[in-house]
Amino acid sequence: MTTRRRLILMFVLTALVVAIGVVANYLFNPYGAWRSAWIDPIFRRVEHERVVMPYLLRTAQPETVLLGSSRVYMGMHIEQGERDGFLNAALSGATISQLARELDVALANPRLKRIIWGVDFFAFDRKWKRHDSNFDRRIAGSIALKFEDTLLSLDTLGDGYKYYGRARRGAKKLPPTMTAAMPWPMAMICRQFKATRDHGLHSVSAAEVEEQLAQDLPAYSTYRFSSDTMKQFREAVDHARKRGVEVIPFVPPFSQYELELIRQGGQWETFQNFKRELASVAPFWDFSGYNLIARTDELFMHVMHFKVAAGQMMLRIVLGEKDAPCDEQTRAIIESAMYVNGANVERALAEQDRMRGAASSVATRYSKLAAAAIVRRGQGHLEIGEDRASR
Repeated sequence: MTTRRRLILMFVLTALVVAIGVVANYLFNPYGAWRSAWIDPIFRRVEHERVVMPYLLRTAQPETVLLGSSRVYMGMHIEQGERDGFLNAALSGATISQLARELDVALANPRLKRIIWGVDFFAFDRKWKRHDSNFDRRIAGSIALKFEDTLLSLDTLGDGYKYYGRARRGAKKLPPTMTAAMPWPMAMICRQFKATRDHGLHSVSAAEVEEQLAQDLPAYSTYRFSSDTMKQFREAVDHARKRGVEVIPFVPPFSQYELELIRQGGQWETFQNFKRELASVAPFWDFSGYNLIARTDELFMHVMHFKVAAGQMMLRIVLGEKDAPCDEQTRAIIESAMYVNGANVERALAEQDRMRGAASSVATRYSKLAAAAIVRRGQGHLEIGEDRASR
């Protein structure tokens, strides 16, 4: 065989392999980027939300979209990204600008009825500017990057093969968290609290808590509130309302460890003023502050993130469900929830000031570990979201 024929054969074989991979990626469609429905989306599992969400926002047609940071992405997690008319489009390390751009894409969906937005205090810090050029291109609708992400990627092929494997095993093999109705029914929430009783923040050593506080949370001591970011949030909410879409903001719960970072960092009044600003934009549900949730470590997986069962319980409250508690965890969530608007915001904040005063009047493990973490931050530890690579 001549060299020329050998090169032609190699080219043909390479083209054939690439073509097979492209067809497989299109048929598997693990990121929901294409209209291909060869595999039921119930078997999808989202692991790269900054890759998947710009595509899923355009192809799925949910009635409800969840926005927020990793607290919402992890704490109200939907394995498939979208199920039962709910799409969790939250992003790890999200900026308000990125979420506003997601909202713009979501509004093209004629079935959209509501946006539930977990509004994070740290996202309104002037220094919180996470740049992600690939996400920017995806949310803007880059066709070239769409082909690269969803048809020409070996990672996509691997995710598609796992997607196909779950489908072959059948729906009966899926865990209840992948098949339960959205939001989870109370019976499911209570079962999940029992199933995760031995895991989470309450079972973590003091040294590990201090490590999380020092490395995984914002540096609140240098926090500077950004009025421009709040203006951007207000404009996004107004834009959705003008399109007839309801926006329900909520402030997610913080563990008392994180609240101590805020208080000892000298930002408690800034935190309260942030809520005043938020109430001027829209009524919101507030799960934060020195309440029962904050000091119930069993509700948290990490210092920053609450458990999915807790998130699903909060989702039910935000949607207006009137549930009776089935255990101490659900009781803590129900009793801590505050509906805040322009008329009652000062009363709500006064009550939170009272709870803060009572909690901080004596030294506790929360205050001691937060103080130690603040000292460690002065030794050069990374801040949340810093130096994290995006796919």
